[in-house]
Amino acid sequence: MNHRRPFKRFYLLLFLLALLIATAAPQKEEKITPRLLNVIKERGSHGSYTAWVYFRDKGLYSHQRSKEPERNLRPRSIERRLRHGLTSLMDEHDLPVHKPYIEIVRQFVTKVRHTSRWLNAVSVEAKALEIERIAKFHFVQKVDKVLAFTFRKPAPKFRAQPDEIPLEAKAHVLDYGPSFNQNAQLNVPLLHDMGYSGKGILICVLDSGFNNLTHQALDHLDIVATWDFVNGDPNVFDENGQMGSGNHGTHTLSTIAGFEPGELVGPAFGASFILGKTENTDWERHIEEDHWIAGAEWADSMGADIISSSLGYRNQFTHGEPDYLWENLDGKTTVVAKGANIAASRGILIVNSAGNEYSSVPPENTLISPSDSPRVLAAGAVNSQGDRVNFSSTGPTADGRIKPDVMARGLDVYSANPDDPEQYDLVDGTSFSCPLTAGVAALILEINPSWTNEDVMDVMKLTASRSDSPDNLFGWGILDAYEAAFYVLKDLHAPNDFAIKRLENHYGFFIQYVDQLSWASNPKNGNRVQSYRIYAKKLDIQGRPFELIAEVENETHSLIRRGLLGNETFLYKITSVSHTGEESDPQYARQ
Repeated sequence: MNHRRPFKRFYLLLFLLALLIATAAPQKEEKITPRLLNVIKERGSHGSYTAWVYFRDKGLYSHQRSKEPERNLRPRSIERRLRHGLTSLMDEHDLPVHKPYIEIVRQFVTKVRHTSRWLNAVSVEAKALEIERIAKFHFVQKVDKVLAFTFRKPAPKFRAQPDEIPLEAKAHVLDYGPSFNQNAQLNVPLLHDMGYSGKGILICVLDSGFNNLTHQALDHLDIVATWDFVNGDPNVFDENGQMGSGNHGTHTLSTIAGFEPGELVGPAFGASFILGKTENTDWERHIEEDHWIAGAEWADSMGADIISSSLGYRNQFTHGEPDYLWENLDGKTTVVAKGANIAASRGILIVNSAGNEYSSVPPENTLISPSDSPRVLAAGAVNSQGDRVNFSSTGPTADGRIKPDVMARGLDVYSANPDDPEQYDLVDGTSFSCPLTAGVAALILEINPSWTNEDVMDVMKLTASRSDSPDNLFGWGILDAYEAAFYVLKDLHAPNDFAIKRLENHYGFFIQYVDQLSWASNPKNGNRVQSYRIYAKKLDIQGRPFELIAEVENETHSLIRRGLLGNETFLYKITSVSHTGEESDPQYARQ
């Protein structure tokens, strides 16, 4: 006979009673966010709402549970963290959410959807009155809306024929068929000729599902694990009676890793994969942010090296809820940007579509999140000639950083058909420049297994086609897989998060324009940085050189440049300088 169960019930009831007593007194703090309150007001108190319930802590004795996260991480995940030299292998984000909090909330909601250890929250489906009750618990910090979006597809166009295969394609070991140009544009075939294929790299693909995995270009794949975060089962293909369709995921997966000689070869066809279905596509590309967070945490626990995510969060909500504005795309405000930043801090390289939201006039942007994060590699789209495709989203981020980061083919990309096992499709969107970019990252990491996620991001930008003059349309330019893979990294690193904001000071009869530059120290440098050098190049004449405008001590992380004219625009770069005079590779910022 088990005597422990009655005691567990007793303590749970006692805990619940204590919580009810604690919340009986009126509370001054408003825990339900204005965004959720507005939605409830518009749709009525009888509707069902999907909400985040954030907790204040992880329990009174969380320090005693510090070993629990290790039991939930695969050896690959621990090895990845060790390789990145984390000062602490585990931290507060790795602690599980306090179970008694979850169980109490569960009794007041229709459904608990996901539990996020990173956000210390649960996503739930609940009525308005249930949300009001939950908000009264003292252990609840706030209750917010789980945002839902539709991902914009590029406008339909006349469908072209597959690229003609140039004569130089025959000079390579593999027969790429119609997929040659999308690989050759990134200098991938040279690495394939040397025997590299992404082998040993674990890639997590987060998408709408994955049909037709028996396609002739996909049946070779090493698929380690799958999970459907929408329906809660391991099947990531279409099932009767369930939400969503898996066509888009088939296209992205085959773009990164397809292998059928004479037809389709993806950059990382030798990598291993875990596949997460994180979209409900009952509505057009309907995306809910809690599924993405759950998928990213799963990727971390499974030991993924790379996340390839052709999803994004910004606007076009399905039920009329308020959306994120361009001012929110600063790399730290959206829920998915916060999740992506935590994933990156664990050593995962995240590649995300920049978005198909066309362009805007700075300082506004058309980015989707989490591509706005400085810890995420945002992939924009070019055509076969290397020209930016008009739908490809543009920066800068709201805090003044250059985005996108890099460019790859996003128009007429050759991929596997999601229905027929022997047919192929031409597809458009930054959804496909993203997996091509992730495939290049896998090749670089295979060749340089000791490199960190930030190292890989740095070399991909430093060797791209416009690396000496990046902008908010093209980023650092089109990738060069070969040059990036064999780039010699310097021991000294540029500062992080270099950004610019153009300010206007009104003095009645005239306006003074000011460029406000900011940056953050790079922890990889330790105490080796003596100063920072800031250079500027006026963008009125092509070929004008950079000029050194300031050198500041290592404790300084901002610079104000005054007295500028309204029509003057500049490209800035910053370097770290060591005590011996060594200078790092540059980081750039542009209006």
